Amino acid sequence: MYISDPSETKRPARQRDAERTRAAILTAALNLFSTRGFAQTGVREVAELAGVNSALVGRYFGSKLGLYRATLEVIDITPALQGDLRSFGKFMVGVFFDSPGAPGPLQMMILSMADPDAHAATVEFLQKKVITPLARWLGPPDGEGRAARLNILWTGFLISWKLLPIQSLTGARLAATRRWLEAQTQAIVDEGTA
Repeated sequence: MYISDPSETKRPARQRDAERTRAAILTAALNLFSTRGFAQTGVREVAELAGVNSALVGRYFGSKLGLYRATLEVIDITPALQGDLRSFGKFMVGVFFDSPGAPGPLQMMILSMADPDAHAATVEFLQKKVITPLARWLGPPDGEGRAARLNILWTGFLISWKLLPIQSLTGARLAATRRWLEAQTQAIVDEGTA
C-alpha cells in the first residue's frame, strides 16, 4: 500500500468552467449545423470539435434538438433594432458582408430543414425571434408584412451568395449587389414612412 507523503506536490485539480464549456459547445454546433445541417451532425462530432466529453452536450442541452434550439437562441436580431430606421438598410447589409467567413445561421437553418423537429424549431424561432420583433420595430403600416418581405429578400440573397453561390457575385458585381440590397432593404423599411 502506498501512502502519499504530504510534502509531495500534487497537481492542482482541473477547474471546470461551465460557461466556457457551454460556449465552446454552442460554437462547435453552429459551425457543424451550418456546414452539414441537423441530420448530418452528431453529438460526438460537436463534442470533439468543442474539445469536451460528449456527455457534457447532454448535460447542458438535454439532446441534439435541445442543442439545436440553444444554437438558434444565440442568434439575436435585437441589437440591429436599436439603430435608426433611416440607415437600417446599410447597417443590416453590412452585417451580412462584414463577416463573410463566419458560420451562418441562415445556412444552419436551411440545411436543417429536412429534419421535421429541426424544421419546426426553425419556423418557431424565425417567427418569435426575427419576424415578430422586426415587425414591432418597423411598426405600422403592415410591420408584419414588411418584416416578412425583408426576410424573403435577405434569405434569397444569402442563398444565392452562400449556399448556391452564383459565380458572378464577386468583385465589382458583388459591390453593386451590396448597394442594391441596401437600397431594397431600405425601401421596404421606408414603406412605413410614406
